[in-house]
Amino acid sequence: MLNNRKKTIGVFVCKLPEYFQRTLCGALADEAVANGYNLVVFSTFGEYDNNHDYVEGESNCLYIPNYDELDGIILCLDVFDIPGMAGKLIEQVKEKAHCPVISIRQKRDEFISVLSDDKKAIMAMVDHLIDEHNAKRIYYLSGPSYMHDIRMREDGFRERMKSRGVAFREEYIFMGNLWYNIGKEAVDYFLSLDDERPDAILCANDYMAISVCEELCDRGFRVPEDIIVTGFDDVEEARDIYPMLTTVEACPENFARCAMEIIKKAERGEKLEKQYYISTQNQYRNSCGCKEAEEAKQIFRKQFKKNQRLVHLYKQNMFMVFRMEGIRDYQGLPDLVGKFVEGNTGVSDFYICLNPDEKYELDDSRKSPYEDEMEMLLHAYYGKKMSIEVPMPQRLFKRKNLLPADEVTDRPCVFYINPLHYRKHCFGYAIISFFNNRFYAAEDFYQSFVINICTVLENIYIQNQIEQLSNDKIRLIRRDSVTHMYNPYGFHEMATQMLHDATVAGINCVFFYVRLENLQEITEIYGKKESNEILLCMKSVFEKFEQEKHVLGRLGGSDFCLLLEDKMQEEIEVLAQNFVNEVNEVNEVNISWNKEFFIEVRYGWFVKEVGTISSTDECIRSAKMKMKVGAQMQTSAAKYAFEAMKEIRQNYQKEISVTYMAEQIGISRTHLSHCFKLIYQKSIQDYITSYRMEKAQELLIHTQKKIKEIAFLVGYKDELYFSKVFARLYGMSPSKFRKTMLT
Repeated sequence: MLNNRKKTIGVFVCKLPEYFQRTLCGALADEAVANGYNLVVFSTFGEYDNNHDYVEGESNCLYIPNYDELDGIILCLDVFDIPGMAGKLIEQVKEKAHCPVISIRQKRDEFISVLSDDKKAIMAMVDHLIDEHNAKRIYYLSGPSYMHDIRMREDGFRERMKSRGVAFREEYIFMGNLWYNIGKEAVDYFLSLDDERPDAILCANDYMAISVCEELCDRGFRVPEDIIVTGFDDVEEARDIYPMLTTVEACPENFARCAMEIIKKAERGEKLEKQYYISTQNQYRNSCGCKEAEEAKQIFRKQFKKNQRLVHLYKQNMFMVFRMEGIRDYQGLPDLVGKFVEGNTGVSDFYICLNPDEKYELDDSRKSPYEDEMEMLLHAYYGKKMSIEVPMPQRLFKRKNLLPADEVTDRPCVFYINPLHYRKHCFGYAIISFFNNRFYAAEDFYQSFVINICTVLENIYIQNQIEQLSNDKIRLIRRDSVTHMYNPYGFHEMATQMLHDATVAGINCVFFYVRLENLQEITEIYGKKESNEILLCMKSVFEKFEQEKHVLGRLGGSDFCLLLEDKMQEEIEVLAQNFVNEVNEVNEVNISWNKEFFIEVRYGWFVKEVGTISSTDECIRSAKMKMKVGAQMQTSAAKYAFEAMKEIRQNYQKEISVTYMAEQIGISRTHLSHCFKLIYQKSIQDYITSYRMEKAQELLIHTQKKIKEIAFLVGYKDELYFSKVFARLYGMSPSKFRKTMLT
């Protein structure tokens, strides 16, 4: 996955800065580096906000990696608290991964599971309370039964209580939520069960145990003198409370070593088991009475140091909150990121990678919220001092590589990745690495830092949208709503500026004025939609004559003006004739689509010479007058030629008489021939011949008809004469043409 030719292990966790996840990933990093693997941790902050859009944004984390390029996947499914996210992750892995997949602490039949013997540990804890502390009335605070490890702990408690012959009822088990807020509800329930208070309360994890301890103290109970409390997991906070918590150490390092060994076995082609178990260790401390309570001042000293650190971090956070209010573009981000890197001395590198071109919203054309090609916005790193690289322009790279190739060393790399989003807007992702590969940032601060970055990115996005809307408004003021050419106001403004620049440079300017003679008639007969299509056709015709410096405008319902620089009289005449030819091509296309009208135009031009004093309005009026007087393209000639061309296309299979066509139109044969030659630059007979041969080509390629039959179908009674005409135009016989085109 990373461009350093090292194999890569992907780890998927939620709430990375929490003790177990942080310690596990740190141990995995040590194991991976020692064995020559890259380690990439894909993390989400969890259900920080239960807003649906926020939850969807956090789920973007699952779409960052290319699963089929990972050489090992480690899942911490039990820590995902976003509804449905664990299920989405499982689906992604099952569909796309082609490597060993290891589930930590949660049994999954479709993956390899690494589990702790939680049942045995709880049984040992029950034995300890009974044997060492003479506990007879023991209650249990459990958790969600769908979690394998929690269910095993509860089963261990139930079985051991029954086997030891102490008092036990199912009512002694209360279902908790594995979090700090359950203490009051649990204590209320346990104290209501019997007249006597419990001797001990076992908890399925440390967070609930801490909550129970605090609630008991608030009610005047002493721990452990009045009621013993124990936990499970041995989180960092279990050693920072007073009294220190008796608990079970799940030992994240053991999970890491086991997972790494499984990946190495798979690489060697060895047979793998479906389940592996690691040992746990019971830590008997103050909350059960095994050790004398650590003096309060010692705990306070530890807390003081931690609080000092937190105060420093939160001061930085306040700086970021105030600073980000004024950030309206990407130039403000380096300072924000720099303060974070400086304040977290363990950070070695921090990257911001974004979807290019502000493709932040998922549409039907994109299966992933991330583009295949990403853009590195900035790179902050700490060497002898903090430095920030802001590539200009931003560096594009393949998302499957996670970073540009030159940002990855040949040594094994350890990266921690979080999605960057604001609700449903998926901006990209952030990558952080540390000098010793272990995640150092405090949970709340790092989360706040990333959220602040997302808020800044959203502010920049909104600012860009406001500017775009403002530009669109200005454009609409200056532009025609149908063609998006300059309207009279916009044309006058831009033409005036161009005239001024041309005068300074000593350059002549040409105003080429055009009018659609029959636009109103077409609108009345065929409707607004058809007339708008004609306007767009005219725009495409004009665009063929645009140059580096020009102004094109629609000055009225059917009037247009093209302003060009530095044209000689001969060039203008050529331009005029080419313009006529382009309009005729549009008319021919209309005929092929069976449209009963043609575009009639008149044009004229005015040359604004250097040294003459003329305003924009005067130049436009002069070009308009030239059009009226000169009528350079006779409307009648175009109309006569158009009628003849339509007659030819409809009756090319028959004998066509120029005299007959002239009589039908109401003009002389000579006049019709002149008009046709003027408009289409070829004689009527030549046009008939070329059109018949075009149709013959189509029949030769797309049908199996004989040459004689084709000759008849395009208006020739004599096969030999047809072949001679065909050969004269295309340099080969009809049969050879067919053979050439079909081989």
